[in-house]
Parts: sequence; C-alpha cells; structure tokens
Amino acid sequence: MFLPSFLDQQKFYLTLDYHFLVAQIRGELSYIQRHWDQLGRPTMTLLLTHAMFEGEQTEGIEQSPFLKLLKELRDGVCNGVTVKVGHLNQLLLTAGMERVDFVHDFEFVQAPVSDAAPIPYYLTFYPDYNAPLSSTQAFLLSYETNILNLLSRLRHSQNLYEQIDLLETLSQLTNLEFDSGLGTPSQPVTVAELLEEVYSKASQLRLWAIIRRSAGLLNKVDMGLSDAVTDILVRGKQIAVGKAYSEASLLTAPMPSDEVIEKIRTFCGNDVRDRPLTQEILVYLSVLLKADPHLFDGLLTLRVGYLILLITSELAQELNVTQDEAYEHLMRLSPFEVKLRLSRVLAGYEGLNQTLFRQESLSLRQQQDIQWVIFPEAKEAEVAVPQSWWQQRQRDGALNRVPKGFYPKVWQVLKHCKGLVIGDKLDRRNRLDSELLLSEMTPGEKNFALRVEHLLNNIQAPEYRQVNIEALMELAAIVERNSELRIEEYIVLDVLVGHAVRLAWLEQHPQSVPLYDQQKGMAWRSFYETSPYDCATYVAKALRFLSELSQSHMPILEGQSLKMGN
Repeated sequence: MFLPSFLDQQKFYLTLDYHFLVAQIRGELSYIQRHWDQLGRPTMTLLLTHAMFEGEQTEGIEQSPFLKLLKELRDGVCNGVTVKVGHLNQLLLTAGMERVDFVHDFEFVQAPVSDAAPIPYYLTFYPDYNAPLSSTQAFLLSYETNILNLLSRLRHSQNLYEQIDLLETLSQLTNLEFDSGLGTPSQPVTVAELLEEVYSKASQLRLWAIIRRSAGLLNKVDMGLSDAVTDILVRGKQIAVGKAYSEASLLTAPMPSDEVIEKIRTFCGNDVRDRPLTQEILVYLSVLLKADPHLFDGLLTLRVGYLILLITSELAQELNVTQDEAYEHLMRLSPFEVKLRLSRVLAGYEGLNQTLFRQESLSLRQQQDIQWVIFPEAKEAEVAVPQSWWQQRQRDGALNRVPKGFYPKVWQVLKHCKGLVIGDKLDRRNRLDSELLLSEMTPGEKNFALRVEHLLNNIQAPEYRQVNIEALMELAAIVERNSELRIEEYIVLDVLVGHAVRLAWLEQHPQSVPLYDQQKGMAWRSFYETSPYDCATYVAKALRFLSELSQSHMPILEGQSLKMGN
C-alpha cells in the first residue's frame, strides 16, 4: 500500500492548506470512481496526523476540514461517491491487486512513515512582529550589495517578511551554500538552512507569501508536477509557462518534473514567487480538468502566465489597487483560495479578457492636440543599418548602453505621469513613483540614474531591455514636445511595448486578427527586427491607442489597430 504523493508536506506546501488537501482527496475519489476498470475494489490510504485536526488558526476542532471529511467517510458517501472505511486486512479481501516484477533491487531501508527532524532556529522569531515591507523598503533591500550589511541586518531582524527579503538578496549575491556566519566553524549555517527555517516558521503561521517565496528560493518541487502536466496534455491541451511568447515555453509532451521545472525557471522571469505559483496553477488545472472539464471549452493552449495575470486583474478591480499591489494580495491567498480564483477566471475567461484590456488604458490630459513626434536619435539610427536590428539590440542591451542624456529624460517623463513600471509589471519593486522620486532626487543625480539602471538590468533578455530604453526615449520626446501633457496613471512599459508589438504585427498582417494569440511569438521576433524609428513609431501608436481606449465605451477587439497622425 502506498500513500498518495500529495500528502508529502516536506516537498511542497500545498498540503499545508487542509481545505485544498481535502478538496483534492474528494476530487481523487470522484476521479477513481469514474475511471476504475480493474477487478476488485480500489483501496485508498490516508495518513492522519494531530496537526490535520487543529484546523485553521481561528477555527476550533469542530471546524477542521479533515474532521468534516472523516464524518462523510464514516457516513459512507463522500462527494457523491459511495465509500467504505475499515481495517486494511479486511479491505484487502476485496481490493484490486497488482503484481510488480520490474523493481527487483528495491527494498524499504527505513520506516515508511516517520516524523521529520525538527529544524534548528538561528534567527529571531516573534510571531507578532511580522508585517509586510513597503515597496520602497523591499526595493532598497533588493538594491543592497554589501553582504556584511545584509548579514548584520539579518541577525537583528525580528520580522519574517524582512528576513525573506534579506535572504533572497543574499542568495542572489552569493549562493544557497554561502556561510551566513550564524553557526560555528565546525558547523556552518548556510543561506539554504536559514531559508528552510523561515519556510518552517511561515508554515506554522500560514504566511503564504513567505511560504511561496522561500519555496521558490529553495527550488521546491511538487511531487505530482509531472503527473499534473501529463493529465493536462492527455486531454488534448498544450501548456505555455512564463510570460514570454516563445514556442520554447510550450509543453506539448509529457516530461519529468525536473525538465518541467527547468522550463519554468527559464521563462518565468526574475520573481522567484512565479516558480512555485506556476506549479500551483498547473496542479489546479489538472484537478479542474478532471472535475469540471467544461471550464476549458474552446481553450487549446493554457497560458499559465496569462491566467495568473487574469486572476491578478480581477483582484485589482475588486480591491481598486494597481496590478502589482493585487499580485501581492494574490501571494497572501491560501492555495485553496487561489484554486477558487482560477476556477472563476476560467468560467469568465472572455469577460476578463475585456476587463484586462480596459485596465491597461491611460488617461492623457492636455488642452491642445497632442503632437506625436519621434525621438531624434531614432531617425539618426536609420543612417547606418546593421545586418540585423535584433542582434544590434542584443549587443546594445548586453552592454547596458543608453543614449546621451537618457536618465534626465526619464526624470522628465516622471514629471508628466503618476510613475513608471520598468520590468515585470507584477513586481512592486519595479515601480517608480513620481511624487516620491521627484521630491527626493534631481534629474542629474547619480542615485536616480543607478535606480533606473538597476531596474533595466533586472530585465533578463538584452533585446527587450534595449526596446524598453527606446520606448523611454520615445516617451521623453513626446512629453518634451507636449509640455502640458499629463498622464493620470502609471505607465507600464510591459503593457506599452506589448501593444506596440501587437499593432505593428496586425498592421502588417491584418488577416491575423483572430489568430494573434497563436502568433505572438512571431510578432515579437518581427518587432525586434524593426528599426529604432519603426519601434518608436509603434510605441507612440500604442500610447495613443491606450489613451483612446480610456475614452471608448465600445467592446474591444483583440486585433484593433489605428493609423498614426502627422
């Protein structure tokens, strides 16, 4: 007899949420009932522990989801499935049996079920002192490069949220095996051990944002990840992971968990929380496909990054906050709550597409007509045409090369908008708040240039980094020509450039309007090969499109385009 793999709490954190675990057990029973075709009865084993009956922190034993499950099992019907609970030696008389002959060298070398050794604590821990950091505090910690300063602050920290921020920065500057200095010469304490400590403490308190982040840093993998991917693929779907539109990000054939994880690491960007959250979504998709296959009607490719974005957008609308603030809220939700959100998003997919489109609109204010100009350097670049603009952008982006006067121009852009988001739009550390920065810094200040450079350097793909620089130059040219222009929202470069790519592709391929989702990879490759002048032209068109979108009350068509004025 084997325990289900989803009961292993040491490998991944989903089983820490007993509401989700109970829902998964109920789902497994329904799935087994529908598909069992062997002789004998299917027999399922569960491991019960004291912790499972403690319920959530605010609930008593009577509210324990596991206790409710056991009452259903005792009464003989669980989730509409007739069940029988009994001693194993009795159930084996009618159980399904299978002889396994191909694992000749296998033997149990230890007790199959044992208590994990307690994790020693080295960091200060006061449960009442935990509080999320502000976006500015989080950014400053990610910006710190002095290892001694980080270690000193870690020793004195009493806040788990601050500790995980410090440990993430340390792991990026060093590695997981780096000696933190909190142990002894004969028994050093590594960054990985401190992360396990924070993971353990956060698990006790059900601080899901910290649990997910430490799981991502520790490269934890759900044992059922490969099975979840296979379950999705055998039902005729394909999977895209990450935020990049690339054929390489597609999962089209079953593969081991380590290969799935490598895909996730490659395409999920710098935010380590995306890795465990992507695993979560894949597991939830496999569960929902079994339980509610009608939710997936009309969906061939399941884009995990886009589904996360839709969940975030729904939260942003509900809470009336920005998308990065909504993403922080999403991270604090339990796995069961995230699964419910995913189910709602799938049920209202088309409507949420429209909502997301609307949320990306920008309100531009100016009494005179806006002058849509192209920045001069883009025109000058037309003189010397390289063999490949894509390769040229890769070289310039890899060298972190910026045009003359670039940083003061970015400062001028901030004077005309609420702020800028450079890089992953769901990471709050990537937001530059105009009111705060303009009051603290001057256009030529080195600290301002370093802050913008830091955000640009966090963009992994050099060609995309260079396109962001070109987009900022174009924005600077527009606000310079339109001195009274005011943009009421944050300008999110991910959104602006994404619409520029879409408009460029559909202007050249108008027949591809209904197929754009499938052609995004080709659209981005084509855009990287455009000249800086064409890139700037479509960035201006995208800005104009987003401004007209805020004034329109008509339904949005995915392929909608517009012509550029003089």
